[in-house]
Amino acid sequence: MVRYRRANIDVNVLVGKRIQIKRKELGYTGSQLAAKLGVSQQQFSRYERGMNKIDLSYLVLLANYLNTPIHWFFEDCFSSTSSKKSKLFDKHSNNSAKKALEAFLY
Repeated sequence: MVRYRRANIDVNVLVGKRIQIKRKELGYTGSQLAAKLGVSQQQFSRYERGMNKIDLSYLVLLANYLNTPIHWFFEDCFSSTSSKKSKLFDKHSNNSAKKALEAFLY
């Protein structure tokens, strides 16, 4: 039996922060994006704060609506340094995020 060590990261919080960053960057309100997903503004806020896990199908819808590659939302999960602010990582990190997501989806 293969055992995997859990990473000491909170993926829900990191992905939620990325959702919030992209939303604000593009000038959308939480209510607007909540309506696109068919969830309440309160539920969408919980996704952004990482209090609730966002369903992968909702994340795919958001990525399409925001015209953002889905792997972008996971890039902070592959950072070698911890930081409160979101960072853009080097090409290697970006490729790692893509490969991890592709393995998960396909």
